Amino acid sequence: CHTAAMTSTITVHPRKFITNRLLNRRQMILDVSHPNRATVPKKELREKLAAEFKVKDEKCVFVFGFRTAFGGQKSTGFALIYDTLEDALDV
Repeated sequence: CHTAAMTSTITVHPRKFITNRLLNRRQMILDVSHPNRATVPKKELREKLAAEFKVKDEKCVFVFGFRTAFGGQKSTGFALIYDTLEDALDV
């Protein structure tokens, strides 16, 4: 049962997507659906967002502030995707 939970897929739905040119980043609220799992590791979310938004360096993706709904299977949090790593370090 434990291995089945680790192989289940997650779906990520960006909401309130904003392109912030002043800070050279894209910012959004994420709704993450993860059936049969309690939570999703941030590293896994970073990998999925980097692939979805075609980001070259995974270090430019920051996810934080996740809250899991009561009973699990759904989480909500924030994501920032910087254009370059230098832009992220300047902020």
